[in-house]
Amino acid sequence: MLSNKSKRFIENLRLYLMTSGKNEREISELVEELTNHLIESEKRGKNIEEIIDCTPAEYMASLKREMKTDYRSLVKNLPIFFLGVIAYFMMGPAIKGEFELNIVQVLGFPIIATIGLVIYVVFLQRAGKNQYSNKKLFFAGMMASASVMVLFILLMVVSGIFIEPFYKASTLANWIIVAICSFIFIFGALWAKAWFPIWIPAILFIPDFLFRFSNLTDETILVISFVSFILMFILIILSLVVTERKKPKVT
Repeated sequence: MLSNKSKRFIENLRLYLMTSGKNEREISELVEELTNHLIESEKRGKNIEEIIDCTPAEYMASLKREMKTDYRSLVKNLPIFFLGVIAYFMMGPAIKGEFELNIVQVLGFPIIATIGLVIYVVFLQRAGKNQYSNKKLFFAGMMASASVMVLFILLMVVSGIFIEPFYKASTLANWIIVAICSFIFIFGALWAKAWFPIWIPAILFIPDFLFRFSNLTDETILVISFVSFILMFILIILSLVVTERKKPKVT
């Protein structure tokens, strides 16, 4: 049985190599081989540093240099990321029936999405290399996400104040945008083999639906928005707790 420390090392190694653009099949083969080696070595009482003959960070960096970058996968996966980010910020205004575009937003969205990608990649690589715990990964991830969100909000608010929109969506167009964004979230969930690309937007867009289809006051909707954020964080924390409790004790 592999110890929890080694399991964490394997998880972080996979995370680091995936965010370094390495081939998924090669990563899986490497992880499987390394896992078997760690199990046998731990039976003989060796720790990770003794097994890999260096620190985890040095080992990961050496693998990154040795393994080829899978540019084909990068070209295939990057559009999914950009579509997901853009859909996230398009869906809210469309639900409220207020979707519009100006030239600054059209030019700024791809730029900020690229900056966001760099932020996430740097964060995830650092998390993998430095063996972040789930708690540290969560809080650092929230900070990374918040920084990207602030950039998008600034773009939308500032451009909306100073630049006239060249396009305002009709009622039908707004619902088409909602449908397209929903499809992107569902596709992202299938691609990631996880539910979070669906349930996170579902929770966060509740206030937008209430804004359009209820008679609640703005203050009430603001409170519901705050509660939605809190609910999202609680669900993420509960997910981390459940994951930790499912792990076997260190052998």
